[in-house]
Amino acid sequence: MTIGVEDASTVQGAPVQQVTLGWFLRRSLLGLVILAVAMGGLAWLTYASIDPDLDGDLSTKARHGALPAARVVPVDL
Repeated sequence: MTIGVEDASTVQGAPVQQVTLGWFLRRSLLGLVILAVAMGGLAWLTYASIDPDLDGDLSTKARHGALPAARVVPVDL
């Protein structure tokens, strides 16, 4: 059995979407909105992960008695 040119099906190309200025601007705006939301969420999560008890200078809190004094226990060797 041989296959000839007549037996081959015709190939139809998919229509290519034309890139217009409006399409490009809409896609760019959508990308910038997604980027801004992602960076805003990242900044908010980073800010929310900061422990307010550990914020600032620890030595001033120790002077005012906010931190308990360290107890030194001698070790017998």
